[in-house]
Amino acid sequence: MPSPKPSAFFEFLNRREDPGYTSFVANTEPDTDYIDWNGQLLPMDYGDSEHEYRSIRHECALFDISPMRKIRISGRDAGLFLDILLTRSVSQLAPCHASYVVFCTEAGYLKDDAMLYKFSDEDYLLLPSDIDHCDYFSQLASTRRFTNITFTECTNTLVGMALQGPCAAAVADEMGFTEAKNLKPFEFRYLKSANGDVLVARMGFTADLGYEFWMPPQQCTGFTAQIDAARAALSLGVPGYGLNALEACRLEGGFVVAGWDFATELDPQPGFERTPFETGLGWLVDLEGTDFVGREALSALRTNARYLIRRISTDATGSLVGVPLIAKVDSQVLTIGIVNCSAWSWGLGTTIGNASIEPAFRDIEACWLDLEGKRFDVQLQRGPHIQLARRDQIPAPLNSFRVD
Repeated sequence: MPSPKPSAFFEFLNRREDPGYTSFVANTEPDTDYIDWNGQLLPMDYGDSEHEYRSIRHECALFDISPMRKIRISGRDAGLFLDILLTRSVSQLAPCHASYVVFCTEAGYLKDDAMLYKFSDEDYLLLPSDIDHCDYFSQLASTRRFTNITFTECTNTLVGMALQGPCAAAVADEMGFTEAKNLKPFEFRYLKSANGDVLVARMGFTADLGYEFWMPPQQCTGFTAQIDAARAALSLGVPGYGLNALEACRLEGGFVVAGWDFATELDPQPGFERTPFETGLGWLVDLEGTDFVGREALSALRTNARYLIRRISTDATGSLVGVPLIAKVDSQVLTIGIVNCSAWSWGLGTTIGNASIEPAFRDIEACWLDLEGKRFDVQLQRGPHIQLARRDQIPAPLNSFRVD
């Protein structure tokens, strides 16, 4: 099987002695050192996962989001179609705003999650992480008799970079995006700079202050020059970060990921299908609104969930995916759920993760797991491990110094 190609900013972010893509692929293993993200290479790290994590939390760091799947949805019927597809209405979303969205099968199981950018009532950009849903969208539009709508897979027409951490606004400002600090969470604008217009959105997946920058591929070189100039002016490292650091940050924030917290058609796992209510995403479902795909099933499933999501923390190390969680209930030792995903948190000094717990055990806050005959205590909680005020502060703080 051929290796995935380098993403747009791979060599710019790689800090290894030989930053070249060819050298990296020759000395690494797929699924151990990198993953294939839509045909492009996403490394677990660019040299040091802990350094990358601490840069996100104490200064800021960069993530190459170029491989993200992108689907343009255009036409007079675009908003009406999205109201049928998604589990809550988005046609009334204000232009230049984005929203986290999910869509389901008719049976009420999650089909995917995505970010949705609204440019106008007739122009949207949907960003699921992996799956090209264009054929499904076309079939659904035809079934529902939407005729003035087009779906365009446009993944390779835009490259992107996420800038995350407490110094993100200061770095964006130094790069020439002086209005970035005034953006509200989930708001985006085309901002002018010496490198041309760039779509700047206040969002990210680290539970921290952050931005995402989108631009045509031909603007890559100028954009990286802006980053280098900001690094020098502010005396900040602003390194790249890979999947290990991202996973730690997103689990600290209590976020879920398709394929990691629920099965998808790209990663089918029998028994791992989940509804929004079983993944903590019930707030994205409006059963009183538009008649969307899966609404009837979800109406019945709202009070009949098979699982509830919980955040875990434990001293057990290594991958805990699929490991049963055990508790003593009324003098009986019972399996109460399983671990969906896990990662080491350098900031918390423990392994954290998401777990699926059976509703009968919703009030349990402590349990354990067994690894190779050794017992490890596990703490369960409902909310995220961290909540950072700076993430939503308006205007964003122009902090250019390390935050402890």
